[in-house]
Amino acid sequence: MGAAGSKLEKALGEQFPEGERYFGLENFGNTCYCNSVLQALYFCVPFREQLLEYYSNNKNLDAEENLLTCLADLFVQISSQKKKTGVIAPKRFVQRLKKQNEIFRSYMHQDAHEFLNYLLNELVDILEKESRATKVDQETSSPSEKIANGPKSVSSNGAQKEPLFTWVHKNFQGILTNETRCLCCETVTARDETFLDLSLDIEQNSSITSCLKNFSSTETLNAEDKFFCDKCCSLQEAQKRMKIKKPPHILVIHLKRFKYIEQLSRYKKLSYRVVFPIELKLSNTVEDADAEYSLFAIVVHVGSGPNHGHYVSLVKSHNHWLFFDDENVEMIEESAIQTFFGSVHEYSSNTDHGYILFYERLVAGSPK
Repeated sequence: MGAAGSKLEKALGEQFPEGERYFGLENFGNTCYCNSVLQALYFCVPFREQLLEYYSNNKNLDAEENLLTCLADLFVQISSQKKKTGVIAPKRFVQRLKKQNEIFRSYMHQDAHEFLNYLLNELVDILEKESRATKVDQETSSPSEKIANGPKSVSSNGAQKEPLFTWVHKNFQGILTNETRCLCCETVTARDETFLDLSLDIEQNSSITSCLKNFSSTETLNAEDKFFCDKCCSLQEAQKRMKIKKPPHILVIHLKRFKYIEQLSRYKKLSYRVVFPIELKLSNTVEDADAEYSLFAIVVHVGSGPNHGHYVSLVKSHNHWLFFDDENVEMIEESAIQTFFGSVHEYSSNTDHGYILFYERLVAGSPK
């Protein structure tokens, strides 16, 4: 990486961002799925800042090692390097991941989206456990306060209170609302559910906007699928749709490129061309105003099938786009992003397709 690193420094020259670090990650046989997601998360600046803050608040505590402490250690290791570029081996993180989840132990090709999902949920679990432990400590150490304020984590009827809203939620969590309208009495039943990422079905020659429209399109429930309406007290025909009630700060979109084909009894990779814009407007939200987002990272799957291939990532940092391929890091033009949309023809020589997209919400008045 020495030569590549100095090449990157030369390419950026005076424009090399103050205090920023661009480090490739070593691959331990089949860990490109992990490296590509870690780079996307490292360049998710609000997430990185909160993780580093978590580290500085907890570094003196004798906490047992877990995925959160290993991830924090890795981010600190990258951000505190004396050199601006180079290669780091995320050995402790990968060892911990394999120790904790047997899915990632084999040397088979892994799914980057599965890993991202597992990692975010695991971080949430660890933060929630820590918060509960802290509350118990506080309550046992000050009994008078306990009596004055009542128990903090359990409500009077013994039911658990709302789950904790962690800084992982603060970045990635959005709320979907599932609306079902009875076609007999017109009553609308709405059920909210949270999400950390959106998985979208894709079609040939489409766009993220059209995939999102399909995600929120109205579906009629009839015949075998009738809906039990509480007001009518019977099964009725109904219309159902999913809307985004609260858009997240960081919108992670997973394109469902791996589809199970019944006739073949196996998964197949869909190389469909799906256009994803740099600036995205979310219009299928419950709020009237469009939520505006800016693309800052793309995890790309390289290869023609689901069981083999490679992952790389593209990230935007200080208005420059960078291409991360395990140990290698280089600059890339923004215009090159369109080469990762997919192919119009099924058997194309280009097998590099956008798989997970990371968008950050633009705050009104903020620079793009």
